[in-house]
Amino acid sequence: MVQKTPLKGRTIAITRPIGQAQEAGELIKAKGGIPYYIPAIEIKPLNNPQPLKKFITELQKNTIDYVALMSTNGVKHLFSATEELKQTPQLYEGLKNSCIIAVGPKTAEALKEKGVRVDMIPQKYSSDGLLEALSSTNLKNKTFRIPRTSNASPTLTETLQQMGADVEEIYVYESGLPIDEALKTKFYQDLTEGHINAILFGSGLSAKNIFKMLTEKASMQQLQQTLTEKVTTVAIGPTTAQALKELNINVNVVPTDYLFDSALDALAQYWAKP
Repeated sequence: MVQKTPLKGRTIAITRPIGQAQEAGELIKAKGGIPYYIPAIEIKPLNNPQPLKKFITELQKNTIDYVALMSTNGVKHLFSATEELKQTPQLYEGLKNSCIIAVGPKTAEALKEKGVRVDMIPQKYSSDGLLEALSSTNLKNKTFRIPRTSNASPTLTETLQQMGADVEEIYVYESGLPIDEALKTKFYQDLTEGHINAILFGSGLSAKNIFKMLTEKASMQQLQQTLTEKVTTVAIGPTTAQALKELNINVNVVPTDYLFDSALDALAQYWAKP
């Protein structure tokens, strides 16, 4: 029988950007935990609109086979940037000509709210899951476009290219490092004093950025020791877990489904073990 308060009043740090962590915080509260907000990514619009204009032109010419949206941020900023260009009708018309892939149900929901048809959702909500879903598809000379952040890992694009596809990433926003010094200082103090029980990393970039932020306060070796001794480390999926392992951080929890809710349930199960 599932406990009503599986997180038992423990504090879980969320690394999502400002404005996107509230829903996650409510989920933590609903499971009896205490959310701790430490945005590891600061989202900024892009200055150069030319690649997006080219993408919309390609869509209208019916020359793009696949469009993959990797996150709700990708959807949000694709449409906001297109609106600034006053090319929203052209984007809608062009998307009808391509196979639209949403990597995860939240991304699919964001697209459907915009009135965009979703043709594919991989069973695993990650770049690896997308590659797995396309593993038996002949992508030779197929055109693939990925609207996303300029700071994303190149692995997906490189692997699709190895599979024969013509791939371009269309940068619709930038994911920068937060600059709030007071926030960084408080987070470091709370972490070292044992006030945070777990950190839930939502992406490889959030993992890397957290350590960039914290290495201003302590050495990497000290941070590795602090995390090992004081917190439970949760990675939303294998790509994020790999980013943490490359930082020599032990990952305690990776959910089977790469969703925030599933990650919290997996964390509760981890803590409930004798």
